[in-house]
Amino acid sequence: MEGDADILARLDALEAREAILALKARYWRAVDAGKADIVEDCLIPEVRIDFEGIPPCSDRESFMATVRAAAGLPGHFHMHHGKNPEISVTGPDSARGRWAIHYRGIIAEHGMMIQMAGHYDDEYVRRDGRWKISAMRMRQGSFESQLASPSGAVSVSSLPGEAGNFDNQMEQQ
Repeated sequence: MEGDADILARLDALEAREAILALKARYWRAVDAGKADIVEDCLIPEVRIDFEGIPPCSDRESFMATVRAAAGLPGHFHMHHGKNPEISVTGPDSARGRWAIHYRGIIAEHGMMIQMAGHYDDEYVRRDGRWKISAMRMRQGSFESQLASPSGAVSVSSLPGEAGNFDNQMEQQ
């Protein structure tokens, strides 16, 4: 019967992976739609957040203050596209994930468009049968902003992300 236990463990890991994929998709859709209550439901109370470009947060409430401040601002549009997930189940109720991210933001009132690429390194826990995000770290590989003037002229600014090289960041992991 040891074969049955192995099959059940592998099945549980596959189900955990699928649940985590759905969790992260739900999180990004909620952020983009300004649905703070859904974002909050994706996170544990003691979540740790470290996103390049914003101050780190050591709990859900401090992060949610940032989310709520940005949620639903008129003329602000956010589009997170998570790709290439690498999910590792590390225990019966824990997992890690790495995601490539492409972000595009539009701030209409300023004629600004932002594009960013980078990666997320996440940690997940299962509580009461539901997977939640327990930590997120995001680092930029590149950042570009475009600003359109009233005359229609466009200026572009590009910056490398942390260490200036995404490939070097990948090798360090």
